[in-house]
Amino acid sequence: MINSRKLIERRLHERFRVQQGVYALLKNGSSKLGQIENISRGGLAFKYINHGEQLHEPVQVDIFLSGDGFFLKGIPCKRISDIHLENYVPFSTFEMRQMSVQFGEMNDDQITHLDTFINKYTTGQEV
Repeated sequence: MINSRKLIERRLHERFRVQQGVYALLKNGSSKLGQIENISRGGLAFKYINHGEQLHEPVQVDIFLSGDGFFLKGIPCKRISDIHLENYVPFSTFEMRQMSVQFGEMNDDQITHLDTFINKYTTGQEV
């Protein structure tokens, strides 16, 4: 039986696609590094290669752009989801995952840098 209930959009902020070469480093004891897929004022999603280590709350995320010098450090966040992605490389032994995080309380400088990042380095609204 198909569930006929409508999905309710819970996001408070518009999501934007980011240009190539933008990375997130999620850290707390162990770390996860991956390419950001989309971002908003409320959080981001990024793809990474799973190495098996567990990440425990609370965590912080750094956002940086290779070759440009943009670096936004230490944004508090919490993990919202962490899903397996199909790997399209035949005979590959690594697992690709996508993690979504929600930003916590940021200071004024972090908010300003995040707004600058969204205005300068995104390629348009996420569909």
